Amino acid sequence: MSVRVVRSSAFAVGALAMIGSAQAADIYAGGGYGGYKDAPVVVAVPTWTGFYVGGHLGAAWTNIDTRRNTYYDGDGNFSYNYSTFGGNGLNTAGAFGGGQFGYNWQTGGNFVLGIEVDVGGLQGDNERTFVGTTYNNLVPAGIDNIAVVNVKSQGGIYGDVTGRLGYAWGSTLLYLKGGFAWLATDLKVRAAVTSDVDTPALTSTAYYSRSFDNTLTGWTAGGGLEYQFNPNWSAKVEYQHFDFSLDNNNWAWDSNNNWKLFKNDVTADTVKLGINYRFVSTPAAYVPLK
Repeated sequence: MSVRVVRSSAFAVGALAMIGSAQAADIYAGGGYGGYKDAPVVVAVPTWTGFYVGGHLGAAWTNIDTRRNTYYDGDGNFSYNYSTFGGNGLNTAGAFGGGQFGYNWQTGGNFVLGIEVDVGGLQGDNERTFVGTTYNNLVPAGIDNIAVVNVKSQGGIYGDVTGRLGYAWGSTLLYLKGGFAWLATDLKVRAAVTSDVDTPALTSTAYYSRSFDNTLTGWTAGGGLEYQFNPNWSAKVEYQHFDFSLDNNNWAWDSNNNWKLFKNDVTADTVKLGINYRFVSTPAAYVPLK
């Protein structure tokens, strides 16, 4: 009796061992979703939809066009008493940086639509001296007035509100942007005007000074490339052009003299690096690991 029990027990143990081995072999061989090899795993699917906030830092090249600025000595003869200040303007290279926030919406395909707001500081300090000379109507003509004008520009606070249109493939986004821009800047002008140079008994020099605090408005356009490191963080490189108008900003020195300040535009070209954080949960899809 005891011998039969021992034999039955041994048979049962052997059968269980064979079943366990078969199951283990099936698991590692990929036999169905119960196996480790074909088990579904969570894989993040790149998407650009969501609100984001970030910062940027870069370089800016600004230009204040002064080629059409004019000085009028107030003597009434338009043929002789205007002088255009020559030169190519005030060109400045400096740093700029700030922050941005916005929202992206990725369509069912690869296109990404968005709106973005940038605010920051623009370094644009520069200084230049211009000379304008008017003449009398005598034959031969002689020098009437000489105006020496020193213009000092400073940087300021800038901002823009732009729309974005991009094309995404995976974690990479190529985009264009454009919209409204503004610049709050400061300009200091000092002038020394020597009048009646052709009449020594009447020759005199007057000095003038004024500071202009302007908020300029205009437009901006550009584009960039952005890469998503993970569902929340991305980095970008971007080019942007700004164009601000200063037309018809006149300074009347006195009842007769009027120097027409900045007939043309203030422009800036910028290149920047930025980083963004998106406020989204990790999107996921179940994909078999192969």
